[in-house]
Amino acid sequence: YLACTANLLLTCCFVLGTVVQICESAAYENMCDTLVGFQSAFGASEFVIVLSVTMLAVSLVLVVFKAIGALRTPTIRLLSNGRAPVMDLSKKCHFHGFISHIWSTGQDQTHTIVRQMKLVMPDVRIWLDVDCLENLGALEESVGDATTFLVFLSVGYFKSRNCRRELYAGLALDRPFIPIHEADVEKGGAALEVLEAECRANCVDDAGLGTYPSYSGPAEMVARIFEKEDPILWVRVNAFQLESLKSIALCMLRHSPYYMRHPETLTAGVIVAGGGPPHALFG
Repeated sequence: YLACTANLLLTCCFVLGTVVQICESAAYENMCDTLVGFQSAFGASEFVIVLSVTMLAVSLVLVVFKAIGALRTPTIRLLSNGRAPVMDLSKKCHFHGFISHIWSTGQDQTHTIVRQMKLVMPDVRIWLDVDCLENLGALEESVGDATTFLVFLSVGYFKSRNCRRELYAGLALDRPFIPIHEADVEKGGAALEVLEAECRANCVDDAGLGTYPSYSGPAEMVARIFEKEDPILWVRVNAFQLESLKSIALCMLRHSPYYMRHPETLTAGVIVAGGGPPHALFG
């Protein structure tokens, strides 16, 4: 909105400057009245001043409304000090997280997760295929360019060769896994037991498709995804969705360089300022 307003203001200034020049020039005698309806350059100048002031006032009103909207937007804050989290990155990474998903049953959800995370934590950087993927052959390098590895668990995920490539890269690089569970069957989800069975049946590639030579088999994958951390339940309902986002944010922050050095800062957890009271999630 602000960019459009600025462009409109510049256009008006250019047009009105042309009007004043026409009205002041003796070469365009009577053209001022004929073209723009002013009897003299003084009248044109008055009009230019009034319109410019009006446009500036409109611009200021828009800025104020945008600022108020930004202040009212729910954002992640630390319970320990009420401040926004420190979003630093290691020198080896350009993203706070890489989100792995299968398009057929997880595309819409992961896109929503990334967009909503950027709203509640504006400085977060999450690798998402539609935004960042340039070369399908460089998936493993992309996983390595993120501090954490977010796994969106939905039906068919473990059957995808590319998803397994990302999983094996995450294991090989020893990235912290953050599993996110889609439980709604109508949205491509399934019970954790079903997804675990799918993992055991498909994550059987020798040497992790060449990415992870020491891969010991599906039991290692199951342990990392389903047992090391409880998967975060993804919920669409607004208030409950904020709880899902808080859980994802907290997991990501725990593995960031700053909070690895200062874990006590996260002991109390996080809150979504302006997001209403907390709600419990049940898987």
